[in-house]
Amino acid sequence: MSDVLDMPDFARHLVNLASPRLGAKTLSCSDDFFAPKERILQDGEPVFIADKFDDHGKWMDGWESRRRRGGGFDHLVIQLGTRGII
Repeated sequence: MSDVLDMPDFARHLVNLASPRLGAKTLSCSDDFFAPKERILQDGEPVFIADKFDDHGKWMDGWESRRRRGGGFDHLVIQLGTRGII
């Protein structure tokens, strides 16, 4: 991807506490059938590949759960890579 993203100031000048380079990791989630929870923690640019599929359907570069037909919410717990002030 060669386009420069217009990121907010905080994203350009502050540390990403959820960066895997700092040791951040996913601990648990309610559902990761379509795309594993570990994919949500990536330092690179977003990726979309139109014709890429895996065993669960369309390949996605982030975390994706199944749609819910009933009540409830999906959740994902992340352990930050280091201490910080939010």
